[in-house]
Amino acid sequence: MKLNHALLRDNNNADLLRLVAACAVIWGHAYALVPGPSTTEPIGGLLGFDYSGSLAVEFFFFLSGILVTNSWINNSSPLNFILARFFRVFPAIFVSAAACILLLGPMLTTLPLHSYFADTPLFAAIFRHPYVEYSLPGVFEHSKYTLTNGSIWTIRYELMMYAMLLAAGLCGLFRHKPFATVVLIAILVTSLFFPEEVQLIGLMNVDIGGRLPAFFAFGALLALYKDQASINIRVVSGLILFAWIFRHGSAFQFVFYPAFLMTALWLMTTEPIKALRLPGDFSYGVYVFGWPIQQVIATEFPNFSVHANQAVTIAISLALASMSWYLIEKPCIRFGRQLSRRFAAAGRREPSPEVTLATGSRPMK
Repeated sequence: MKLNHALLRDNNNADLLRLVAACAVIWGHAYALVPGPSTTEPIGGLLGFDYSGSLAVEFFFFLSGILVTNSWINNSSPLNFILARFFRVFPAIFVSAAACILLLGPMLTTLPLHSYFADTPLFAAIFRHPYVEYSLPGVFEHSKYTLTNGSIWTIRYELMMYAMLLAAGLCGLFRHKPFATVVLIAILVTSLFFPEEVQLIGLMNVDIGGRLPAFFAFGALLALYKDQASINIRVVSGLILFAWIFRHGSAFQFVFYPAFLMTALWLMTTEPIKALRLPGDFSYGVYVFGWPIQQVIATEFPNFSVHANQAVTIAISLALASMSWYLIEKPCIRFGRQLSRRFAAAGRREPSPEVTLATGSRPMK
């Protein structure tokens, strides 16, 4: 199957793969957040250079690179692009921040409530930049990590990728495929081998975050060649075989990533996976609510094992994510689409200057 066919909604189950990835983030974080002696996360112990939570985020960026670039190629409207991204990303994260500040914080803070609510500059900063990880006054002070929501830092990197894609699209980059290819490969290679250079765009190489643009660029490159790129078991088997051949070499990780990402992409197009349709896209809710819930479980139930923490956190996160999807995310996405259509309709109704001059009509005062 060519990628352009795989991207049709009925031909894939991206929602399920994204949900699995969001749960993998919770799975991986448990080994760091749960009190007690540190235990090795199994995938990290096996690979040595990456672990489940990081692989999940890298898959998010890869899939986002494909889908968002494909969206721009299909409809290069800057307004539609901005509205779609805004109403997908910000409503749920604003609600998550509000819930943490107004509900979780007052319940768990060690400070008197008047002292807690006195830190209005902090709260204002959180709402101005809800995609930056934050700590609340007196909350999780004695935890391994004091961050109230520590997983959302990647959203800032994602937003930067959207902004760069929009800028490239406005400059007409995607109308010149060879030039776009060179630019995307340059980003991929630079980010993968020199992740500290992410500071050139104002970001930091925190937790190897400097590598994330490489995965987005890889996805964008596939979207650019969606009519030629094949997604099938032969391609996946070849990439897995290459990874196996390099498994003891220093280049293993650089061969592993394409095999891992393309395998995940292929899996979401297979019939058994497509049959497991979800009623909604719950992955983002799991991602933005998962860390605070996991911190609460680790703090209030310190005797829970790593696996107990994972199971309870995932269950509660799924419940909250379902509510978030139906009450917040889905209505906001729908509103964003309606807004796009209204702006488009208004643009079509507005006469162009040439028409105004030709008909001799005058603008209303």
